Amino acid sequence: MREKLKNFLTDLVNIPSVTGNERDIANYTENFLKKLFPEENIIRYNNSIIAFDSIDPDKETISLVGHLDTVPGENEFTGKIIDNRLYGLGASDMKGGLAVMMALAEYFKDRDKRFNCIYVFYEREEGPYDENGLEPLLRNFSIIQKSDLALVLEPTNNNVQVGCLGTMHASVVFKGKRAHSARPWQGENAIHRSADFLKRLSELKWKEYTFDGLKFVEVMNATMVDYSGGRNIIPDRFVINVNYRFAPGKSIEEAKKDVLDLVKGEAEVQFTDLCPSGKVCLDNPVLQELINRSDLKVEAKQAWTDVARLSLYGIDAVNFGPGDPAQAHQKNEYIPLNNLYENFDILRDFLEG
Repeated sequence: MREKLKNFLTDLVNIPSVTGNERDIANYTENFLKKLFPEENIIRYNNSIIAFDSIDPDKETISLVGHLDTVPGENEFTGKIIDNRLYGLGASDMKGGLAVMMALAEYFKDRDKRFNCIYVFYEREEGPYDENGLEPLLRNFSIIQKSDLALVLEPTNNNVQVGCLGTMHASVVFKGKRAHSARPWQGENAIHRSADFLKRLSELKWKEYTFDGLKFVEVMNATMVDYSGGRNIIPDRFVINVNYRFAPGKSIEEAKKDVLDLVKGEAEVQFTDLCPSGKVCLDNPVLQELINRSDLKVEAKQAWTDVARLSLYGIDAVNFGPGDPAQAHQKNEYIPLNNLYENFDILRDFLEG
């Protein structure tokens, strides 16, 4: 299986699949799955695929979930193994996880296992929230909702990462009156109008929240600005992009209120990319068995992943994948092969019992 894992991953990193261009990798994945599952147990929707066992009602059900796309990037060592690391764009984020999913599907083709398994390969995870390919699968097909636990094989170094922060962007729009910079009294400087807000934002303390002993840190930051005018013009419009990462358990509406309370009516606020937080599901008995069986380290997810989207549909989900999070979106990205082998071994042992 180690050779197969390397071969699957080599094939995957050699197929370019930047967000919006997943057709070729989806075709490769679908053709592979057709060798393992009956046609009626494979669903293709755009460039996303679901494959599943015949569901035995006496068994619990686990979904293995992974995105097919990558961010744009460069990798001069694609497909090469150097110092026991396999290189390629998306090797850690998250084609290593996809290779494990493929290897498990093949391994259990003619072997018994304790669980029903659903394999979910989807497009457009790295793009905007509203274009994410997992959403239409959840909305249009009820099969994933049968899961007692979903494992999203995002890079975690084979640690279990529970829950996730919600995230949103807010355009805070300050308005003034345009004038010549030599005669500022004829206008009103929109940049200057933001001073009090920026001071409050810069002094805002990080907030820590603890769930089942896991610490999540809530943060709000200015990340971009936009303005109208030029170097010798008093601007009549100044926009600050605020990115808010908020704790599990807080709703989108509560997070919006936090931003509005900080703005204090001094500017218009336009919200975009509203992504909910993910449930902390350490009380899930299937998850507890996985953790205890292999003595896995458990961490809080101090970021956003599709664990949150699965939570919205009532599905307990965690991140558990072979990739190295520090390699995600890096130039000359790689995955340690030992991580790949270990992830497969842990999941095979758990599913097989």
